[in-house]
Amino acid sequence: MDVRQLEYFMHVANTLNITHAAMRAHVSQPALSRQIRLLEQELGTKLFKRKARGVVLTETGQRLVDRTRVLLSNVGRIKSEIMSSADEPVGTVRLAASNSLSGLLTSRVVARFRRTYPQVSVHVTENTSMIVRESIANDGADVALLSDRESFTTLTKMPLVTESLLLIAPLEVGLDLSRPVSAKSLTGHNLILTPFPNGLRRAVDEILVRAGRVAEPKLEVDTNSLMTSLTKYGTGYCVLPYSGVHELLVRKEVSAAPIRNVRWGWVTAVSRERAMSTATKKLIEMIAEEAKVLTSNGTWKTATLDLAQDSGKHIGLD
Repeated sequence: MDVRQLEYFMHVANTLNITHAAMRAHVSQPALSRQIRLLEQELGTKLFKRKARGVVLTETGQRLVDRTRVLLSNVGRIKSEIMSSADEPVGTVRLAASNSLSGLLTSRVVARFRRTYPQVSVHVTENTSMIVRESIANDGADVALLSDRESFTTLTKMPLVTESLLLIAPLEVGLDLSRPVSAKSLTGHNLILTPFPNGLRRAVDEILVRAGRVAEPKLEVDTNSLMTSLTKYGTGYCVLPYSGVHELLVRKEVSAAPIRNVRWGWVTAVSRERAMSTATKKLIEMIAEEAKVLTSNGTWKTATLDLAQDSGKHIGLD
């Protein structure tokens, strides 16, 4: 039994699906299954029972989960403490980022980090801010880039930027970044929204309630790319922060206008329970530097830098 086998075991225990676990572990499904079999043989007991779809933990498997979670947490803490004392970044750093930041910030940061520290392995995952928060809270990432609307009970957050939420429409509608629209204007269109309790959906619901309306979406999708594609082809309007639609606006594929007096904050976050490695610290510094460049040179339109203080602010209507 070794740490790697236990990590594989926890991937299966957390997903209850061999295929999904193999994807998380970055190994083939047969290789993962073999390691689980070897672990079961060494322990002399079955850890999982197969079902029509996926697997379930046996009673012994559940006991091993409880003990392994503590063990791997201690192993991770030891690694972080040792690596944090190194002068140069080494090892691996894991970044979980909101998919809205992909084209504007995340890709720039990762590309620069790889050029600057080629000896460090970088693992990047993208999802909604809610899933990103869960990932770093459960030791699935070292650094998170996410909305400031999420819960930060076990995390330390560092404010990054605040930007406008935009009403996005087909190009021919002619919305303009220089001409903000009112919150009430959202009610006059078919809105394509993310499902509840996604943070963006909660924000839109909040905006509409304050404008005296209730969201009644006829279409819900859970990815930014599909939402903006449907908007582009005239299916409806959507609401996103500028960062989430930056590339489409540059290519003039949609039009957009800020929703008056509504702002959306982004933060970086780390776990309070784990020491930061040198690589993690350098990645956080680089995220802040790139955000500063993008806001100061006007690339990140509607955004203001928010690095000085932990304001803890949420979306608001003035």
